[in-house]
Amino acid sequence: MVAVPRGSCLKLLAATIVSLTALLVLHQLSYTNTNDFSLPSQPIEVLDQCPPSTLSNIDDSHFDTTIPNTIHQIWKTTDVSTYPARASREYWKSMFEPRGYQVKIWTDDDILSLIKSKYSWLLPTYETYDHNIQRADLARLVVIHAEGGIYADLDVHPRSVEATMCLQHLGLQAVFAPTGGAAGLSNHFFMAEKGSDFLMWSLQEAKRRGGSTSKRILLPYLRVFWSTGPLMLTAAYRQYMWMYGTNQPRVALLSESHVRTVVGHAAGRSWHGSDGQVLNYISDHLHLDSKWLAIPCVGAVLVFFWIVRRNRGNFPQSMCCNKKWHSEV
Repeated sequence: MVAVPRGSCLKLLAATIVSLTALLVLHQLSYTNTNDFSLPSQPIEVLDQCPPSTLSNIDDSHFDTTIPNTIHQIWKTTDVSTYPARASREYWKSMFEPRGYQVKIWTDDDILSLIKSKYSWLLPTYETYDHNIQRADLARLVVIHAEGGIYADLDVHPRSVEATMCLQHLGLQAVFAPTGGAAGLSNHFFMAEKGSDFLMWSLQEAKRRGGSTSKRILLPYLRVFWSTGPLMLTAAYRQYMWMYGTNQPRVALLSESHVRTVVGHAAGRSWHGSDGQVLNYISDHLHLDSKWLAIPCVGAVLVFFWIVRRNRGNFPQSMCCNKKWHSEV
């Protein structure tokens, strides 16, 4: 019969499980970091307000804009009544069509036709996504790159025609709503000129992330955000700004206070699972960066080795048994 120091074995087993779990979680959370450590940090230009001089000239017929007066929205079919929440399309139409805007709805078939005809290099990526929301994320970038204008999710409601028009007249290549404070670019509301270089850069980055790399991400919500959503957009922005800087028309981010004067967002996040709710809380409240990922990761490893070292004299040489504890019957 063999006597086994069960307490020591259980401690080692528990330490191993905790350490491996911590490393796995931290590895997954590392995908929330949008900084490329090989590049210098690039600040995001944040718009806190629309200049009064621009507001006073938005009705001037000679005051040109490169961002077309078209509002694009996307749904499965033209019947937006099947949208889970109250769709905002009629609000956009009633507020903007009298000012000469076109409000356009794109269906799944429309998107597929556009990609096949003008973005065939994206078709394999688009068709092999695991989640429909990834296709919707990519579709909005394709649509605005192809035609230019304003994109708004069906749960994004307009608040001010003048504030929206002002953004179009700032001479910017693209303007995005914020996420995580002003830490990154969101894709539920944005506008850009036709053929935007930044949107093309983002589409290429989405294609790069659409392969086997994204399969390493176990959490569905995080995989979506990293491959096609705000994490991808923000990383693409930092790369783009590092490459071109001020040599290209600017890309700007609305501040949280300013975006609320332009649109309202009744985000239900209905496609998010429990993993999405947890990561939303982390993103909104903790603002993780590299040091907050590295410190606990190193700490978990150190704790593991400390426990092993502390109990080294008690651990068995084989099967958790030390020879001096052997007794035969």
